[in-house]
Amino acid sequence: MFENAFYHELIKKTVIGFGALFSQVKVLRPNPNDPELPAQVVAVPIAFGPKEKTLARVDQDPSLTGHTYITLPRMAFEITGYNYDPSRMVSRNNKIQCYKDNIVTAVYTPVPYNIEFSLYVLTKGTEDGLGIIEQILPTFAPEYSLTVNAVPELNITQDIPIILNSVSVSDDYEGDFSTRRLVTHTLNFTAKINLFGNISSGGVITRTDADIKKFQNHTAGMDADGNIVVDAWNPVSRESLERSLGGTGAAVVGAAGTHQIVTNIAGSSTVSAGATLNNS
Repeated sequence: MFENAFYHELIKKTVIGFGALFSQVKVLRPNPNDPELPAQVVAVPIAFGPKEKTLARVDQDPSLTGHTYITLPRMAFEITGYNYDPSRMVSRNNKIQCYKDNIVTAVYTPVPYNIEFSLYVLTKGTEDGLGIIEQILPTFAPEYSLTVNAVPELNITQDIPIILNSVSVSDDYEGDFSTRRLVTHTLNFTAKINLFGNISSGGVITRTDADIKKFQNHTAGMDADGNIVVDAWNPVSRESLERSLGGTGAAVVGAAGTHQIVTNIAGSSTVSAGATLNNS
């Protein structure tokens, strides 16, 4: 089953595309001393990894003065699960084929799966978190499609819907004023992808051979277009033979494709197709 290894990198491309959707998010911070001045624009970095890894980096500096703490706000995302989607499944016997240079390359129908993503928005204040969420939510209504080059060998591109399922928020603020505050928004997404199997290739079929001698009780021939035509009891009709002979008959095709009619009237007679039968 797994003799030939393959890797289309479809899940990897989906992860990269998902992260790229949020790579340009920025936060506006008005000047508290003079609101008339232009607001400060702060880019929000994003990384692939669990939320706990980002929190561990933040916890390295609880004094609010180190360089790690000023990296907030930031975002992180991770894959939380894979689920088979039977509602999008079609026949597995269908093939997608590509013809090039007398070589046919094919792959069977892909298998639909849903990839669950969780996006974490980490901020040290509520306003930064609200500013990020307000930019993300209008983009998903409730889905956004991204296009990936699924199988380059077959020129197959795939539109992957990214569906926003839910948004939750937690405010981890406990203790006195010297305690660090962390506001976390968690957004759960579903990416609907199709996973392709191994690619097979072969030459183009230009010639077929058929043993027409196996078509018993039929005549076989070839028409003007080169198609094989098989007709039953032609040109001699079994019913007409029975009426003329007054008995039962049977017809079989010989090795060379000729008819032989065998009757059981007062003995046995054998007549080849096109011959004349004399009753005596």
